[in-house]
Amino acid sequence: MNAPSPMAQPMPGEREIAERIKAAGIRLRFDKVVLRLVAGVREATAGLVRENDTVIFTLTAPIRQPAKTAAAIAELVRGNLPDGELRRDIFENQIVLCRVTDVGDDMPRVIGFVHNSGSDAGLILALARSHLA
Repeated sequence: MNAPSPMAQPMPGEREIAERIKAAGIRLRFDKVVLRLVAGVREATAGLVRENDTVIFTLTAPIRQPAKTAAAIAELVRGNLPDGELRRDIFENQIVLCRVTDVGDDMPRVIGFVHNSGSDAGLILALARSHLA
């Protein structure tokens, strides 16, 4: 049996943000599919996000096509993200991305959160941004 990739685990900054989101009453998903998807996006975009920037994305569950969804998110990250939020529907999932500038060196370059469709992606992003600022 293969050991899980270290990228398949939530990173320290992500854990702290996830705790803030949980305290706000929003349930996030951390099952195997979610962890692999976020790790896949991170691996595919390694070195592409500028130093001192972090890209945050939210994604609605359930994820029916995780590999294709991860590739599509990675493609959006590779592109020039506009200021503000970028919203897309990809493979029946709602995706919201935003770039945060001037973050610490210890923060991950890409952070992803998967939530149920009734959750407020804007609130998730706002809580994440406030932690990164």
